[in-house]
Amino acid sequence: MTPAVSLQGDATGSHYLRITAEFVMETKRSDEVSRVSYFRATLLGAAASLTASAALAEPTQVAEIIVSANKLPTAQERVGSSVSVITRTEIERRQQVQALDLLKRAPGVSISRNGGLGSTSTVRLRGSESGMVKVLIDGVEVNDASGANNEFDFNSLLTGDIEKIEVLKGPQSALYGNDAMGGVINVITRRGEGEAAIRGTLEAGAHGTFRQLASLTGGTQQVDYALSAANLHTDGFSRTIVGNEKDGTDARSASGRLGVTASDILRFDLNAGWSWMDTEFDPFGGDGPSDQEKETWQVRGAGSLSLLDGAFENVLAASYASTDRDFDEPTGFYRFSTFDSRRKALDYQGNLRLRDADIATIGVSVDEEDAKTTNTVGTATTTGLDDSVTTKSAFVQYQTAVSSDLTLTLGGRVDDHEQFGTEGTWRATGAYQVPATGTVLRASYGTANKAPTLFQLYDPTYGNAALRAEDGKGADIGFEQKLLDGRVGFGASLFRNSYTNLIGFSFPAGYVNIARARTKGVELTFEATPVESVLIQANYTYLEAKDRVTGRDLPRRPQDTLNASIDWTVLEGVDVGAALRYVGKQRDTASATSPILDSYTTVDVTARWAVLDNVSLFGRVENLFDEDYQEVRTYRAPGRSAFGGVTVTF
Repeated sequence: MTPAVSLQGDATGSHYLRITAEFVMETKRSDEVSRVSYFRATLLGAAASLTASAALAEPTQVAEIIVSANKLPTAQERVGSSVSVITRTEIERRQQVQALDLLKRAPGVSISRNGGLGSTSTVRLRGSESGMVKVLIDGVEVNDASGANNEFDFNSLLTGDIEKIEVLKGPQSALYGNDAMGGVINVITRRGEGEAAIRGTLEAGAHGTFRQLASLTGGTQQVDYALSAANLHTDGFSRTIVGNEKDGTDARSASGRLGVTASDILRFDLNAGWSWMDTEFDPFGGDGPSDQEKETWQVRGAGSLSLLDGAFENVLAASYASTDRDFDEPTGFYRFSTFDSRRKALDYQGNLRLRDADIATIGVSVDEEDAKTTNTVGTATTTGLDDSVTTKSAFVQYQTAVSSDLTLTLGGRVDDHEQFGTEGTWRATGAYQVPATGTVLRASYGTANKAPTLFQLYDPTYGNAALRAEDGKGADIGFEQKLLDGRVGFGASLFRNSYTNLIGFSFPAGYVNIARARTKGVELTFEATPVESVLIQANYTYLEAKDRVTGRDLPRRPQDTLNASIDWTVLEGVDVGAALRYVGKQRDTASATSPILDSYTTVDVTARWAVLDNVSLFGRVENLFDEDYQEVRTYRAPGRSAFGGVTVTF
């Protein structure tokens, strides 16, 4: 019997912001191919001509953006990896409630959501599986160890306390180990500073939505603190297209950060976050009274000791994360089911500064993940998965400033997995700033692996303890350029990734290593400030993601995606904006007979008015033209929806 393979899987910011642009087009007829090919060639040709013209421009200073692509603060122009940064400024400008709605506008990111707010939501980077994306919140891995693919469901991640999101793309296992084959999404919450400030937000709008936020931040040279809490309710709408029963959501979250500088050489940091969500859903596209309750925790404590006059930084940290999901499906075969995930980690990292700018980094860690699931049929409850695994790891990295303009980084990692033994990965990057033009050139290459999940290994029904680890490798090359004293900026990245030994599902055998895939494409970014009060941004992603066994496109990975926005400060304290998103056609499933999801275009508009120094009114309309579209077949996306609110700061 031929296996039915399914590859579908259910990070201070800059003033140089980049928002994604992605066009997705289905090209079946030769005339369509010609038009699309011409369009792509035009875009790439424009980028090339702009690069050439940059040689005639006066040198410009590249804005420094601190990122964690190398697991230590690095100026943006010295980072060789491909990184997209979403800052707090951008979060407030777009007024989005869910982090997912910010991530989808970053280059190389594609999403799938089974309906509106609170529904199952996945994120893929450059065509990877969602389980290949490691998600960190304040340094704590939050991927769900009880899930079939070890992925993080973004449905309950709200934006109220987020300061910055970094999206690191390409193989990152050399630094981050397992689950980072496609990249890393690093979420950083607010840190307190300055005088104590209290901030509150009230918002109401479509679908019976009501949201409240409150925060307290402050700090001195010795102690800094930040506390945040949020509450959200929405009546929702019927997520499935076959019924009218509303699927509502209630969500709450709280987070806190505390930092204590004990002396010139010693500092302690503690951060914690909690979220709870209760959401109704329609299973398998059918209307019904089903419900999911989800609770998550993440906690991390760290001590930093600086030695050798600050040249040798040592960080020792312990972290814990949990995810508990309870499903109540009165009409389902499993009337009730639970999925419980626990992650514990102890890690050390040392950063030794050599010469003027070289940094040698070493790290060791011990990570334990365990998962337990139960299923209830009738009145009988049985335990499914109940297992754990420990991974011991060590990595080294050397970042060298070959010159004031050229930075090279080389790193490697060894993971000793309890089930599979030892696996090694490595990564090399380079960044060069052309002195004459200020052009930043980047390139990276890395290898990656991903151990089978606990579910894939030990589930009593479908698990296979003989599974091998998945392997991957990938490369990218690109540039960024600013002109006209930084008022115009643009860039491009070419990437290619290949994956082997991928784990697919075959009935009735269960999980087996039978799949291979390849992804490649281009990301283009652009921004301009023609006048001080206007900001224009756009980006485009072309993605080719292929199943190398069947030759078919991988599902839910649009080939072309475009995001564009314009923001205008009309008067001092009065801002308006508009954002467009185009997503082209894409396959819904891995099946040879999979339906094709239609392309769609949405437009959102926003406005904010600072009535007083400490009071501002805001509002937005999402999907202004009421586009009817689906991100997952048979599940509705929100129609035209208006929201408004007030923010007060004391």
